[in-house]
Amino acid sequence: MADRTPTLTDLAQRGQIQVLEDLWLAALEDGERDSQDLLGALTALTKRGQGERAAALGWTWLATYKEQAEPAAVLAVAKELLVACGDSEELRQEILGLYRTVYEDRPDLELLLETSGLAGGKSPRRALRTLDLCLGLEVGDYLVHRSDEQAVQVVAVDTGTCSYTVRGARGEEYLDGDTLALAYDAVAETDFRVLLQLRPEALTELVTGDPVQLVIGILQSRQGRIDSDHLEELLSPRLVPAGRWSTWWSKARTALRRCPHVVIEGRNPVILTYHAAGQTLEDEIEPQWAKAQTPVQRMAVVESYLRELKARRLTSSPSLVGKLHRELAQRVEVARKGAPADALAEALVIDRMVRGGMLPAEAASPAREILAASDDCVHLLGELADYRCYLQAIELLREIKPDGWAEVYIRLLPVAPQEACDAIAGALHAAGRTEDVRRVAAEVLADFNGRLGAVCWLWRGPAVEALEPIPRAELLPRLVEHLAMLTRSDYTPAAVLRDARTRIRAALSTENYRHYREIIQGMDAGMASTIFRTVDRAEGLGQVVHATLLRIVRETHPQLFAKTRVDPWFDDGLIYCTAEGRQRREAELHHLTHVKIPENAKAIGEAAARGDLSENSEYKFALEERDLLQARVRNIQQEMALARLLTANDVSTDSVNVGTRVTLATQDGGHRRAFTILGPWEADGERGIYNYRAPLCIKLKGLRVGEAVALELDGVEREYRLERIENALDRQRMPV
Repeated sequence: MADRTPTLTDLAQRGQIQVLEDLWLAALEDGERDSQDLLGALTALTKRGQGERAAALGWTWLATYKEQAEPAAVLAVAKELLVACGDSEELRQEILGLYRTVYEDRPDLELLLETSGLAGGKSPRRALRTLDLCLGLEVGDYLVHRSDEQAVQVVAVDTGTCSYTVRGARGEEYLDGDTLALAYDAVAETDFRVLLQLRPEALTELVTGDPVQLVIGILQSRQGRIDSDHLEELLSPRLVPAGRWSTWWSKARTALRRCPHVVIEGRNPVILTYHAAGQTLEDEIEPQWAKAQTPVQRMAVVESYLRELKARRLTSSPSLVGKLHRELAQRVEVARKGAPADALAEALVIDRMVRGGMLPAEAASPAREILAASDDCVHLLGELADYRCYLQAIELLREIKPDGWAEVYIRLLPVAPQEACDAIAGALHAAGRTEDVRRVAAEVLADFNGRLGAVCWLWRGPAVEALEPIPRAELLPRLVEHLAMLTRSDYTPAAVLRDARTRIRAALSTENYRHYREIIQGMDAGMASTIFRTVDRAEGLGQVVHATLLRIVRETHPQLFAKTRVDPWFDDGLIYCTAEGRQRREAELHHLTHVKIPENAKAIGEAAARGDLSENSEYKFALEERDLLQARVRNIQQEMALARLLTANDVSTDSVNVGTRVTLATQDGGHRRAFTILGPWEADGERGIYNYRAPLCIKLKGLRVGEAVALELDGVEREYRLERIENALDRQRMPV
């Protein structure tokens, strides 16, 4: 791709003054000139110590613009020039004249001009701020303090003295215009700070009646940007009950996507950005397109554009579509000779634009041309990085090769990605080539190498019902061993291993491990024991999948593990927990894997970049921290695999058990103590909640009301009688 044309700002920053000056006048004559680029160039010149040159160019712009625009628009440009080009008495006088023209009906204008100091040498930014705030201020308007964000309302304006009375939570203030502008910012009546402090009744109405305006008010109070997590913290549970947040946010997000002033990007959490002037759908799509680095990412942008066009009932922009089409066509031509798969992937984006109605049906189809010219379509499609592109390509193949597509499909099936196998097999079956599909399936099952996508397709269950039943019981140990072999081999490419791990884990765990459960349930104990040992020693399955596969065997064939019955209180293979305790453990694991470990990886990289690793203490410390973090993650994952959820219905109060709350008292009643017995994840000694494996709880285990026990508490041993046993979970006494 050719480099982009440098902007005027680029030229100014590089010091290419002659080129800049040559292009400046042409830019001014262009009816669609970029004002921000013009201002950026002037600012860059001023920073390079060429303020006089910047001022000269600025005056050229202003003189040209005065012939084309209304005084109010000229004033807006002149104010920007005064800030961008440095202070200028001549420009100040020009701006004063423009103010007098635009606001000629304001009797207090001269007093405001004097108060602002624009003619008296006060800094341009402060003088213009005072004028713009005071000229736009009326009784009833709202302001927010620039330092402590206290909201106030304007209750009186004295035009004779250019003074203002404002009222807020701290009472009334009487301020002159200059002081007011220095202390306060003008805000909308829907600004969240105003709603929260001065208009709570309107805030409640917006929560239920107009969530879009509510979110815009929050964005206005947050410099135009917030993520969904912080939005939830602001609103729930204070304004939206925690239990209703998901529903409220889902509806609000749908409405916000149709709002031209709000852009929603990213996921988990999503980022919301406010644009006061409003953005078209094309304004949203262009930055996404500019960021897209691969054909897959560009396809995703096109899909997003088509989806939003449909949702908003809009038609595509010819200028944007033309721009995208030209760039894609250029990419296709550049890649066509040396990288045909890349060219095909780019061409498929064009094909999607045609199918989506963005381009006319008769538009040139480079994807068809590339496929038609290929001597080996199987190899060409095999290099496509995304299965969605693959599916699109095989559809085109049928259209291009109406008489020969079936032979190509038969060659594609064993090496196709899993997501495309059903489409290929279904088309062959419909064309009467079912026997060929059966033959290919048998070949795939005989040799997994290079065919893992098709293997996992067969495991999950093909949509073509005419195929022979898949021997999953035989396939299972081979899948596990295949992954272990790839993991152990030093010659397995990283991308191949990563793909194999993802596919095999997903295949085994699909539909909550349904196929695996059915296999284990249909086995005798001896075969199940073999599978257990195979899975137990397998590598590459991942902690969660590995532990779950073993647990299913234990649950289905408990007799294999029932040599001696172990009391649950002492069973090392079992950890009782509450839902809240498990959630805290999951949150800790999430924090480790998504925050601490990425931070540590960054620290390792930064330390390694400093060189001389043998003497680099920061590098060694970061590696030690990595080992500790990974060990902690493994420990939590292992514990969570042993977790057994305890509910109120599981708790018996006939005697002291896990999940009970017990009250003890000495014989004379002088000492009374209460203990809640839960799992290790809920234990909190300060709140009287103890791990059921703690020595104290072991002593209480099995006791009934009225029975006595000697306990050493607070350093003194006394005999206590058990007064009461309650269901701690039923009474909701567990930690929140």
